[in-house]
Order: sequence, then C-alpha cells, then structure tokens
Amino acid sequence: MRPPGDADRTALIRLMTDPVTREYLGGAVDYASRQALELSPLGLTWGRWVLALAEDDTMIGSITLDHDRGELELSYALLPEWTGRGYAAESCIALLAWARDALDDEQVIAVSQTRNKRSVALLRRLGFTVRRGLEEFGTQQLLMERSLREPLPEYGQSLQTSADPPPPTRR
Repeated sequence: MRPPGDADRTALIRLMTDPVTREYLGGAVDYASRQALELSPLGLTWGRWVLALAEDDTMIGSITLDHDRGELELSYALLPEWTGRGYAAESCIALLAWARDALDDEQVIAVSQTRNKRSVALLRRLGFTVRRGLEEFGTQQLLMERSLREPLPEYGQSLQTSADPPPPTRR
C-alpha cells in the first residue's frame, strides 16, 4: 500500500471505469464522468492508497478508510486480473491492523452488494458480521461491521478458497 502517484493515473481511471470492477460498485461510468476523472486532480479520485506489487510497483487496486457514512468505513477494489489471488485479504488485514493501532475508532464498517459473493465471503473471514441490509445504486447491499479490537486473521491464513465463487467476467 502506498499513496497514489501520477504514474497511477491511467490504472486508477481504469479501476474506476472498468465494467467488471464497476459491476459491484454502482454500475457503468458514463462518458462525461470518465472525462471528469481524466481531468481531475489525482487526490480527488477514489481510494486513499493504491495497492501495488512489491516487485515492480505496478498498481493493481485501491483501498481506503474514511468516515463518509459517519463511521470508519473500509473500501477496496482490485483490477479484474488481480482478483482471487489474496491481495485484497492481505491489504485489508494490514490496513485494519494499522487502524487498530493508530486510530481511536472502535468499529469499522464495510458495504458490499449482496450478490458480490467473493467480497461478502472475504469480509466474513475478516470477522465482519452483517449489521443490516440496505439499498443503494438500485441494488441490495449489506452493511457489515467488525470491532477493531478483535484479533485479525494471520497473513498466511488462507482467506480465499477454491469454494469461493469465481470473479465476474467481461460481458
């Protein structure tokens, strides 16, 4: 995890507009919105940190903790070719451990579409439980929560299994 840089602009715009990624993040992005993203300062784009490969610093996704809903909220997304490899789990564990040690918040929430089975399964393995269902972006969502004081899974512990549903594919 690291702050986004100018070299990440193309990958960040792709992450925010990719149809497979957007499948569970509110749907397709129209042309005008994409143009606005391309012209906006990098700091206005989604995600506080990028996820990058250690070996060559290639950006593969984004992760953030913020208080948009009035509570500490975890959000993450990976480019489709990087899903299912454990990067989301590793990044979430690292960020939640940091939050536990650095922030005063006791709880963290995450919101996922109910039909995003992979994300819901990962959040459950990270110790999140369902607080309630809600509707956003015209679809059913789960608002999930976990205590920051509860132990986190170990890095080496397998959080994604062959039983998890496959990632979405391009249409």
